[in-house]
Amino acid sequence: MNNSDSDSAGPFAGSPANPSAVPRAPAKPSVLRARLAKILATSGVRAAEDDGLSSHFTLGVDSIDAALRGNAGEPGLPRAALHELHAADKSDRTSTAAMAVLLAQRCRALDPDRKPILWISESGEARRQGRLYPPGLAELGVDPSSLIHVDAPDSIAALRAAADGVRSPAIGAVIVELSGKKPKGLDLTATRRLSLSAQKSGVLSLLLRSGSDADNPLPTAAFSRWQIAAAPSVALAGNAPGHSAFDISLLRHRSGLYGLSARLEWNRDDQVFREQQSSERAPDTGAVSALAAVRTDHPGARAA
Repeated sequence: MNNSDSDSAGPFAGSPANPSAVPRAPAKPSVLRARLAKILATSGVRAAEDDGLSSHFTLGVDSIDAALRGNAGEPGLPRAALHELHAADKSDRTSTAAMAVLLAQRCRALDPDRKPILWISESGEARRQGRLYPPGLAELGVDPSSLIHVDAPDSIAALRAAADGVRSPAIGAVIVELSGKKPKGLDLTATRRLSLSAQKSGVLSLLLRSGSDADNPLPTAAFSRWQIAAAPSVALAGNAPGHSAFDISLLRHRSGLYGLSARLEWNRDDQVFREQQSSERAPDTGAVSALAAVRTDHPGARAA
């Protein structure tokens, strides 16, 4: 007797030889959301949380913010991530430092609590290159009292302090400044730790580099990498000093973006960047940005 067509074969009688050939039911929305959150976490983008704050911060230039959207749903850069800023030249360190502070300022503006910015630098390098200059910060529209400056004895200690700062929800943004081509302790492991901590805490992390090798940068887990240079400012009415200006170039982006560049002006009153058009640009005379956020002759604020 052939029982191949019999109903008495039990519950497995209708099972095909290849179970994977059976079409699966569509995944539930909750399952899809969980998968998306896992993908975003792996890619360095923080999943949206119920903290009432946007997951991204913008520069204020619509065309650039839209381009930076990448695969995300919002324009701009993710705040819960690590970003790198490289000085194009040693002389551009001041402008790169100013850009780091202004990006942190744009990000902390999303938070009604206006949490402080933690700035970490190597004490020896700060003595040689200069410290944060409160009057310059004030002229940029940044309250000097909103920054906490930490002097670390070396790059390893600076990275450890940054890791502690990023994990704290009481901090609005962390900026760690490292100099040289290969700072000790700066590697994929250290930056991965910063990146993961930023995802969990929502604290923006900025890695400020000067003296790095632009042609062969150290591999890091940063979501984006930028090159910053000082740019001539355009004089205002009555030949008054113009707004601080920066040349920015995107070197790396987790979504694969590359080649984005622009000249930006910072409007201290509106706390927003504006793209400077080529027709407005002054002749390049090698001028530095309009205001210095770092000074070597400043006696130095008391370090935390």
